[in-house]
Amino acid sequence: MDFASGEQQPTLEQLDTWCKQAMSSPTAEQREEAERRLRYYFPTFSETLAELSGSHEFSSGQERVLTVFPSIKGPADAARLMTWFLHQSSEVFSITYVVRRLRTLVLNHLSVMSSSQKIELRNSLFGAIRNKYASMPAFLVEDISRTLALIVMFTWFDIMDSQDTIDAIFDLGKESDKHAVLALQMMRAFVGEFNRELPSKYIARQRRVVVPFRDKQLKAIFDHALNSMREAISVINGAPDSHSTSDEVAAKKMILSNALLLQRDCLGFDFIGLAPDDASDEAVAIQIPSTWKDIIQVDNFLDPYFNGYKYSDPSISSQFVEVLVMIASIRRSFYMESVRVEFVKRMSAGIVEILSGAIGLEDVENYHHLCRLLARFRCIHTLIEIEDSPVYRELLVATESFTMTGLTLWEWSANSIAPLLTFWSKVASSHDSRDNSNADIAGDVIASSLPRIVREYLRAMIHATSLVVSGDSVADNPLENTDALLDNMALVANIARSSYEVCAPVAIEILREMAAEYQSMLNSGAVNDDTVSVLENQLAWPVYAVSQFVGGRQPYKSLPEDDRLDAEMFATGLELDRLVQQRLQSSITAPASEALELAFIQLYCNFRTSYVSEQGYKATAVFAKLSSFIGINDSTGVLDLILQKVLFNFRTWQSQSGVMQRSLQLFHELTTGYVSVRQVAKLDTMKLLLVNHSSDQFQFLRTIDVYKQRALYYGGLARVLFTSDTSATQFAEFMLPWERVVDELLAMPDAQLAQETVRAELLRTLRDLRGFLAAITSKVNYQMFFEWMCPARIQIVHRCVQMAADTRVQVAALKFIDEFVYNRTQRLNFDVSSANGILIFREASKAMWAYGSGVLESGRRGALVRDIYKDRYKGVAVCFSILTRLVAGKYVAIGVMPLYGDEALDNAYRVVLELLKQFPVADVIAYPKLGKATMALLEVLVAKSNVDLVPLDGAAYEHMMRLCVEAFDHAETAVSSSACSVIDNILTAALENISASKQSRVVDLVQQRKDVVVYLLKTMLNIVLFEDRPNDWSFSRPLFCLIVLDRDLALQHTSHVVQYQPTERRDDLVVALKGLLSATEFVLSTNNRDEFTQALSQYRREVTSKNLILMVPTTQTLGAPVDLLASVDGDASAGGEGQQRNDNEEAMAD
Repeated sequence: MDFASGEQQPTLEQLDTWCKQAMSSPTAEQREEAERRLRYYFPTFSETLAELSGSHEFSSGQERVLTVFPSIKGPADAARLMTWFLHQSSEVFSITYVVRRLRTLVLNHLSVMSSSQKIELRNSLFGAIRNKYASMPAFLVEDISRTLALIVMFTWFDIMDSQDTIDAIFDLGKESDKHAVLALQMMRAFVGEFNRELPSKYIARQRRVVVPFRDKQLKAIFDHALNSMREAISVINGAPDSHSTSDEVAAKKMILSNALLLQRDCLGFDFIGLAPDDASDEAVAIQIPSTWKDIIQVDNFLDPYFNGYKYSDPSISSQFVEVLVMIASIRRSFYMESVRVEFVKRMSAGIVEILSGAIGLEDVENYHHLCRLLARFRCIHTLIEIEDSPVYRELLVATESFTMTGLTLWEWSANSIAPLLTFWSKVASSHDSRDNSNADIAGDVIASSLPRIVREYLRAMIHATSLVVSGDSVADNPLENTDALLDNMALVANIARSSYEVCAPVAIEILREMAAEYQSMLNSGAVNDDTVSVLENQLAWPVYAVSQFVGGRQPYKSLPEDDRLDAEMFATGLELDRLVQQRLQSSITAPASEALELAFIQLYCNFRTSYVSEQGYKATAVFAKLSSFIGINDSTGVLDLILQKVLFNFRTWQSQSGVMQRSLQLFHELTTGYVSVRQVAKLDTMKLLLVNHSSDQFQFLRTIDVYKQRALYYGGLARVLFTSDTSATQFAEFMLPWERVVDELLAMPDAQLAQETVRAELLRTLRDLRGFLAAITSKVNYQMFFEWMCPARIQIVHRCVQMAADTRVQVAALKFIDEFVYNRTQRLNFDVSSANGILIFREASKAMWAYGSGVLESGRRGALVRDIYKDRYKGVAVCFSILTRLVAGKYVAIGVMPLYGDEALDNAYRVVLELLKQFPVADVIAYPKLGKATMALLEVLVAKSNVDLVPLDGAAYEHMMRLCVEAFDHAETAVSSSACSVIDNILTAALENISASKQSRVVDLVQQRKDVVVYLLKTMLNIVLFEDRPNDWSFSRPLFCLIVLDRDLALQHTSHVVQYQPTERRDDLVVALKGLLSATEFVLSTNNRDEFTQALSQYRREVTSKNLILMVPTTQTLGAPVDLLASVDGDASAGGEGQQRNDNEEAMAD
């Protein structure tokens, strides 16, 4: 390539070296330097937009442009240089880097190229693939092909021969077998790129192209893949009788493999434009267009797949089955009735042939995909069309035998069990037990298969557990993946519920047999710990089974006989649970089985869900049967039983165990429902717990690092305590354990409080009180807690805040204050005559002042900080949250506090602002929780009703603006929106005071720091012009105020940006910007602000529809000056707006 520049051109070796360093250098400095050099030669005009605003120095108001290689005058020149390098270089790093840069360039700026330049770029990429494919790895061929597909997509309607690129790929495949493989790989890349979801601003454009591509080209690609498959199969199968060489056969196998992969991708195309990423793999029907019928609804369409599967190597045969899975997923309505019958028969016959002969099933991929084929085939097709056909009976018999074998192969292919169970779950769902003896529709086969499958699944899992627990197998323990276990058990429960009278006894029988064996072992006296562990883990399976059987009850389908079976299963599980509890309290040292305990909890949960509903239970046969088994007559007895089980787990299990977490969740569920919490509150067990809630017997209460568990526990107790009108006596009885602890701690001197054991007690108490307080939602209940806490016992919190030697205690105390001041559900709305709100504010201010003063003092001393977040930012963030909740709660008239000399407000503001200035602005991004707390605080502080109360100085104002600019790039949109709100509130207050000729602290700051206004205006204009943010509304509000303050600068900066845009975009861009900047009078008012916001939305729609993606100004793209100022002013209304702008500018100058 000829570089038309006096500057020395880089050598190929230099570019290769920089690419390698940029992608693989171990040092960040070398990578950054290589990136900088490569950006100079390969600019994309979009990747460094942040550099437009310069640094965060507000004084740097100079316009910034990016330096690029002198020969590059625009995207077309950059693309030409990249393709030259692509053709010349043979290094993988170089090709990978330049293709990624080229893709970014094409995605954003292809539209500014002329038609000839687009064609040149397209042909150059096609030529690079054609000429260099043999020396490139497959992933590079795919990357280049995807970029080529992107060009074709974006020029689909603009250039007539763009659509012919697909035909050119077809022609390329005819040249040789190697080119045929290449063509198939390129088609896969095209299908993948057209099916990939592009960023939101390209979606509408993409869908307009995808529709014709789907209707025409995709069909042709699929047809080409079908023909390539058939031709390759004929050559491979005929190779022994022909003169084909081994190389030719190998080439045909490559073609066959790629053709199958291409078919899979075509069938996996998003035909309806929904992209259901969250949809279940087994439930989505492929919505193939009806226009494809002529290539799919043909005679013997499925034969090549089944024949190819039978005679291919495992590496290819699995691909045949994978495509069959996709074909089986095609929507039922795609086929005419007669055609669908033949399709289902042929698919069933093919599956039967494979299963009966166990063809290829020794390969794990074949086996797994065949299991998926069974599940998907039955999910999409009900098989009702062939239920009276012999092949249906053969399919069920063969699948049953296959399932029985497959369930024993859990270690070989564990993920294949779920598809097999899905098949039988679907069969069971459509089976009517009245047809059990109807051999004409295979009812007898289904009736006999279902209980056998339930039995075999449980037996297989029990055997698997014994091997894993005893160490005879290195496979993963299936009991450890609880989610997969419950999913599979839900399928088994669905199977069992369809024939409950024969399937439920299977689970009961297995459970009783194993329970009897367990009891016999315990009674024998000679107990081996390993044997106990194995058997208890095995017992988890039948317990899970009966729990899911009970949980699968559907009231409108359940019969009294089914309820009696549920009662029998529940009673059997309870008897086993009592036996296990006795074992845990005995001298046997074997560790308890967590899996078995989780299964018991699941049994209690499911029985409660099915028979003790929140809407109130209906008397069923279950309680009559339970009464005969274990003496429980109603739901109250069941709830008491569940509560006793939960408390037993609290006493037995460690806090880190899954059993403890699940038990606490169950306790939480018992105390949340409107009916449930009232039922539980009446239980004697609960009443006893309320007066002994801090029992040392509960394992999780002994530790100090499990706040969430303590919060669940005490939150539940608070809901129970306050279920009805709680008397002062009841409340005092409940608080008595804490009262003793707090009073004892208050009596200790500071030196004793600092002891390790006492600090642990402080942590436990503070966290327990916080968890209890968080569950209080009513004003009356909060009032009782407030009177208990203040004024005496709140002093322990202040002493903890001053304990600088232990930041954990300090943070725990601050978090208690944070909850204490939180006006949750308006619980702090005291009476007008009450001083409680002011007292709360004083206590919180005192705590913030004590903590903040300590932090500031240690900072001045230069004290060593081991963990900046835990030792500093965590407590600071809580202080910010405290003040946010105090001001936002609106239960304190903070405006009157300075009038009577109350220093609490001033102290709170001063210490928080000083803390705010202590941390670098970059930490707003580095520590997300700190960033959220900071922006929430600032948004409240500068709200219209508070901004005049905040003692802002120049340093605080500047730091606040820096924080807001940094927060623009926060990962959470809500934080950047808060930053916009902060700027908007400050500028709005300043403008309102300027209009009213009222001098204030905010006006002084804005007028004195015009450099801040300039920086903010340019930064926010760059964000609006160059980026597509989801919160444009938030950015429009402060931007309007900034333009009101300095409209000429806004026009000047916008004109500067437009001046660097390609000529092809300027006219449309000027029109769009003219509509934005002349949409309203830039005078502060609600209507004008709303009109500007609407204009910004209109601008965003216009630039999106016209693909007006702005380029970063560079040293080589400066165009003719654009007089946007005159263009806009010519249309702007005269008089009021101009006069107001002049007034604003004069006020700013003053």
